Amino acid sequence: MKRTVFLFLLLTIIGTGSSLSAQSADKETDLETLYQQLDEAIDQSPKYVARRLGEIADTRKMLRSEGNLEKKFALTERLFALYKPYKNDSALYLADLCITLADSLQRKDMVGLYLSRKAHQCSNAGMYVQSLDLLKKVDKRALDREGLTKYYAAWMHVCGEIGSYSQQEEERWRYFALQDSYRDSVLAVADEGSEEYLHLKMDVLCARQLYQEALAVSDNWLGMVADGTHEKAWAAFYRSVVYDKLDNGHMLRYWLGTSALNDIRCAVFDQASLFMLAERLSDDGDYERAYRYMRFCEKCNTAFSPQLRNYQVRYVANVMEAVCKNSQARFSRLLIVACVGGILLLALVVFSMVRYYSVRRSCPPQRQ
Repeated sequence: MKRTVFLFLLLTIIGTGSSLSAQSADKETDLETLYQQLDEAIDQSPKYVARRLGEIADTRKMLRSEGNLEKKFALTERLFALYKPYKNDSALYLADLCITLADSLQRKDMVGLYLSRKAHQCSNAGMYVQSLDLLKKVDKRALDREGLTKYYAAWMHVCGEIGSYSQQEEERWRYFALQDSYRDSVLAVADEGSEEYLHLKMDVLCARQLYQEALAVSDNWLGMVADGTHEKAWAAFYRSVVYDKLDNGHMLRYWLGTSALNDIRCAVFDQASLFMLAERLSDDGDYERAYRYMRFCEKCNTAFSPQLRNYQVRYVANVMEAVCKNSQARFSRLLIVACVGGILLLALVVFSMVRYYSVRRSCPPQRQ
């Protein structure tokens, strides 16, 4: 009997293990410790950048000495992946080089894949016209499943970006409708374990207010990625989106911070999570920390070079700087007032004591 109960409990624990581990991970959410880790990571950022630059230098060295066209293409793909979240201009150049090499290899599928990847990179940097032009050059018939996924994902991204920044109401909703259509296309062709599929599945579940199901997808995704990777940063970011929908500010900040921490440690300069976290910290009144994070975002995004986000970050950072200066000036004024008040109070006490003893000396002694 005891053995049967033990086996039943063991199977129950195994069956619910991943869910429990995710729940326990959500409980261990000391924000102050996380912020300290972020501060340390920002201080150590030059070390993480040096590591990425070392990988880039090694890959470039191999590329220069490689004569085989197929191996040259593989090394160029690797360089593109290294530059993609780090330096946009270099990533665009390497996408062009991939397209040229793929054309030489007569790989129309890879030509289409890197046209799509370059288009996505352009829309990330606010280059929407260039992104649309590139996507119109893609031969869909030559694409395999991965190529179609990247192609539809690029269309979805640029349509969403144009819709978000459009000043025309009719145009905005037209592009949002196109974004929804391309989202359906991605979900139809993407591998169920891919990053594209998982985050879009979470988007759909959140739109239907099925938040627990979205968290279950997130549990699965987080279990597939390693700490200290850009993939972990993406998985953490989309978990924060669910908690934003649930109005859980604590968990939203925790997962935004976790996403930012992984990106900083990977020398990712296309910062988004840290920017969003800084905005939340500003709402909390933690202006000093918010300002520091925003300035780091500005530095990273200036190096990465997305024009629109640079404008956003610089504008918000300047506002925060003004708030910090106003807070410091207000504090200084209060300090001066307090000091002056303290001096006046002390003078009043001294004057009262002098007055008291003067009066006492002038009075005749009283009879017993």
